[in-house]
Amino acid sequence: MFNKITVILAIIISLLTIPLFSQADLVGNTNNAVLSFSPDYGIYRVGGTFSVDILVDTHGQNVVVVAAYFSYNPNIFEVVSIDASNSVFTMEAENVTDPANGIVKISRGSPSPGVNTTSGNVATINLRGLTNSIPSSDNITFDFAAGATNESNVILDDGLGTDILSGVYNARLTLDGTAPANVSNFSAASGDSSISLSWTNPTVDFNGVIILRKTDGYPTSPTDGTIVYDDSGTSYMDTGLANGLTYYYTAFSRDIVLNYSSGVQVSAMSQDGIAPATINNLAVSSFTSNSVTLTWTAVGDDGNSGTAAGYDLRYSTSLIISSNWNSASQASGEPAPKASGNSESMTVSGLSDGTTYYFTIRAIDESGNNSGLSNVVSLTTYRKSDLNRDNYVNSVDFGILMSYWGSSSRPTADINQDGYVNSVDFGIMMSQWR
Repeated sequence: MFNKITVILAIIISLLTIPLFSQADLVGNTNNAVLSFSPDYGIYRVGGTFSVDILVDTHGQNVVVVAAYFSYNPNIFEVVSIDASNSVFTMEAENVTDPANGIVKISRGSPSPGVNTTSGNVATINLRGLTNSIPSSDNITFDFAAGATNESNVILDDGLGTDILSGVYNARLTLDGTAPANVSNFSAASGDSSISLSWTNPTVDFNGVIILRKTDGYPTSPTDGTIVYDDSGTSYMDTGLANGLTYYYTAFSRDIVLNYSSGVQVSAMSQDGIAPATINNLAVSSFTSNSVTLTWTAVGDDGNSGTAAGYDLRYSTSLIISSNWNSASQASGEPAPKASGNSESMTVSGLSDGTTYYFTIRAIDESGNNSGLSNVVSLTTYRKSDLNRDNYVNSVDFGILMSYWGSSSRPTADINQDGYVNSVDFGIMMSQWR
């Protein structure tokens, strides 16, 4: 309650810059029957429809007629309708509205013995606010003079038409059509599957802020988009987002009667900032004269957690370091990564025979974060067993091999280039025989 009153007073001070009392006044006294508006003070939004009940306290007596005549400023209020469906008086005697002059006359009755009530509904008036108004005096007033018969009155069930109305509570209603200022310093910081929002709230006529989100453009109203926040704080973490996608936000501040500001906008792309771990066990499993099979252990999306999005395996005839990574040849057909900790392998083909190659690999996540370069492995491919270069490996090549058998001068017939021509080279030749 304290916070609500504080906000109401802040609105009043901001619009008039002078302190005011909101409570409506009692005209007459409460010695006998009393008519009142409920609520008899409050703040309502311009353009919105709201209801005010007319109540009667019969002061412990039976009454058969209640007449409630009241006036209002037609430039400030509009009477939308009069609803007597909840009235404790079952008979309608008079129901007159004069919108040009701002006059309403309602008379309702009940058969004897009448009505005895402390807070009986006479009728409900549905109003619409037309313009800003913070009154210093009552702005909806009963036409009342003690003992009058042509104004508001309460008639006793005595068969004599005795008027026992001794007082009325008028209404002093505030209409607010001015929205609060926008929030300031609205910002968005990208995170992994999240965006962190922060802002500064206005200090006058402020009750809360609603933030909406879209992916195809900025929300244009407090009903356009997905509501991600609706409270009075100054920060929020929007989680569960898709990395690599841009999100558009609009923040609308509001006052206690739901006037919304024009809105401020910010956008950001949720993005993973944690790279996969570096592969440190790249190894050569086997090789031929034109291919090599490599193995390694899978790393994760974030360090060693999860599953990376892809691999980038590169090779060169020179040692690969960070500065010449881009000039190294990229292998094609890298496997889709497995979950962290699983074994991976890949065969790289199309290599030249008798050539030394260097290989290294890095992992990539879905946001394009790259791991460091792995350890570098090297090998020298076998020479081709087609020793006479006629595109066949056959008995002619076997004859050439045998002519060098036992040689240690690294001739062409030393297929595995270990310095000797022996059974190992013979085995390689048999594997390439065609």
